[in-house]
Amino acid sequence: MTEHPCKGMTKAQIAAFEQIAINQPPQCKWETIDALLKAGVVERGPSERRRDAIGVYDIPNFFVPLPIHMQWCQWASEQPENAIG
Repeated sequence: MTEHPCKGMTKAQIAAFEQIAINQPPQCKWETIDALLKAGVVERGPSERRRDAIGVYDIPNFFVPLPIHMQWCQWASEQPENAIG
């Protein structure tokens, strides 16, 4: 069986990783993102620049590197709740 890329991490870290893996913004604290970055399971992508009446600001973006994403997909395909039939 393939191991989850975040095996041994907290529930919050795993949830944030999986949100990033499906291209959703993570709903977590910066400490959680920092742990994922340090572990190498996510990387920071180009920020999205926005402008409003107050000024210009950047929204950070994160992504899962392809080899890690492939491992996560393999892990997910092996989970019993994903079985067909």
